[in-house]
Amino acid sequence: MGQGSDLDVSAILEVFNAVRAGENPDPGEGLRERKKRQVRQKISDVATAMFLVHGFDRVTVAQIATACEVSEQTLFNYFTNKESMFFDRTEPLIHAVADAVRERDSVSLIDVIVRSIASEIHPRRWEALHDAEQLRFTRLFCEAAVESPTLVAARFADLPRFIDEVSIALAQRIGTGPNDPEVQIATFVIAGLVEVRVQSAFHHVKHATSFAALNDLIHSDFLKAAQIAEPSLTAFDNLRKTLDPSKDDLGLENGDRPPMRRKSTA
Repeated sequence: MGQGSDLDVSAILEVFNAVRAGENPDPGEGLRERKKRQVRQKISDVATAMFLVHGFDRVTVAQIATACEVSEQTLFNYFTNKESMFFDRTEPLIHAVADAVRERDSVSLIDVIVRSIASEIHPRRWEALHDAEQLRFTRLFCEAAVESPTLVAARFADLPRFIDEVSIALAQRIGTGPNDPEVQIATFVIAGLVEVRVQSAFHHVKHATSFAALNDLIHSDFLKAAQIAEPSLTAFDNLRKTLDPSKDDLGLENGDRPPMRRKSTA
């Protein structure tokens, strides 16, 4: 790849290790959970470094397993497929958004969403790198993502899971079921905001003069989209509903998500 022609896998892994050196471990994390997280992170880092150097479609699962000194089955114990090793921030993003919107507090729904999306798509741990290095690695990642037809097709692979988890969290927020029409449209609005931010990064990274400038452009695009989304999400947040007592606390019955019978809150 053009931008990474002077980088090899070992050099990229050194950068990844330097970035992670400043991370604070979760004090509540047990030994078993920590070991599993570390193995998963190693697989993701090694795979990503190989993808950036050689191109996603040129790297095989067998090669990744060999480089990680594990079996192919071990790889699939942590990742569903090769694509998920590249898009390894999807799961944390889904959890971050769902956790952020689940409970009401003094912060508006749109502000909660803006913060959670921004923090997970561009985690602050990368601030350990100089601006030029941050921009370089962002370009490498975006180039790898758009050059591979497999990765282009996989960008929306986790959308159904995002919709499932965020719709459940939003339903809990207002006291209804996840199949409620207001919940569904609010979920898609939030998914749209995620896509705006990601697409903005892919668009502006080609011509950005610095990582700080890139972030400013992305943030500007994101806020424009958020201004359009804000009235809908505020209207959603003002809803007050009561669950049908024949269903559980998510409005689910027998594992299904039927439309709910609404009760007046007057």
